[in-house]
Amino acid sequence: MEQRTYTFNQSTLTVKFGNILESQAEIIASSDDCYVTMGGGVSRAILRAGGESIIKDAQKMVPVPLGDVIATTAGTLEYQKYVFHCITIDKKRRMQMMASQVTEEDVLNYLLQHAVDKCFQLMQAMELTSIAFPAIGAGSARIPIQKVIEQMSIAIARNLANTNRSLNVEFYLYDIYNIYSESDYITLFKNLAAKAALVEYQQGLATTDNDIVLPVQNGNHLPTKDSMTHKVFISYSRKDQDTADFLCNIFKENGIEYWIDKEGIYSSSNYKELIVDAIDVSKAVIFISSEKSNTSINVIREIGYAVNMNKPILPLMLDDAPYAKSIRLDISDIDQIDFRNPMASSKKLITSLMYVLNK
Repeated sequence: MEQRTYTFNQSTLTVKFGNILESQAEIIASSDDCYVTMGGGVSRAILRAGGESIIKDAQKMVPVPLGDVIATTAGTLEYQKYVFHCITIDKKRRMQMMASQVTEEDVLNYLLQHAVDKCFQLMQAMELTSIAFPAIGAGSARIPIQKVIEQMSIAIARNLANTNRSLNVEFYLYDIYNIYSESDYITLFKNLAAKAALVEYQQGLATTDNDIVLPVQNGNHLPTKDSMTHKVFISYSRKDQDTADFLCNIFKENGIEYWIDKEGIYSSSNYKELIVDAIDVSKAVIFISSEKSNTSINVIREIGYAVNMNKPILPLMLDDAPYAKSIRLDISDIDQIDFRNPMASSKKLITSLMYVLNK
């Protein structure tokens, strides 16, 4: 199967189908239990190729908390300097977390994203620039492959988008039993395709779209993230201003705090930070979808960023225009609200929105 490469700032992420031991990255990551026994899957293969010095080094640091990562020697591996051991198996700790009214899904999301985040933190601290990941937890930990792909792609893309360092990341998908086809990995590809919009968004949100009006609030003073109290972010094209104004009135009537960028003037650099903060704070994103908004690079970037940050999105359809290609795969399965008649659709919108906000 073909490999696919994605660019994030100065970094690259390459998805490969094959054996991770063929990688020439400085670091090779693997999945293991809290005592790093290296008993199966990728971990066992690394042990066989790199020798007993790897597991002897790991034993100095056990037990390791669920979701954490330790770095050890790479033994006799030809190219690697270190092995990063991602802890995905700790039945006792997992049960303790779930006893605290945390769902199984929450536990999986935490351990997968936390493990990836810790790998990037170690890379920076150790001044390393390349790493090869397997689908961590998809083997002995028996985490569903789609969950692994979903959460790892989110975490890898987020870390690459948030650094200006030049990193080379490889994500190996190795189906030893030939169970899967490339189509089974569509979640990974569709997620990563949208993540490129996040980087473009951070680099040039306020400078490329002639549709933009820079916001001003509170006498030109830039609101800080800590001062934001809104629950809803409205993403729209300025050419759909009438619908946006209608929404604002409806939200005011229902006591729903919202953020919209229609007022004021800021410098472009501050404006980009403002949008990022406003989406981060929000609990839901309203996407006013129209022919105009789906050709607006700023709207596309906003939705791409919201998807990357796992924000619930409520699309309001003003016409039959298809979603922009770069966000289509990420939101095509989300229920739409026909908003061609706003008065008739307002009740359904408020009901749906309140459900999301109260989850």
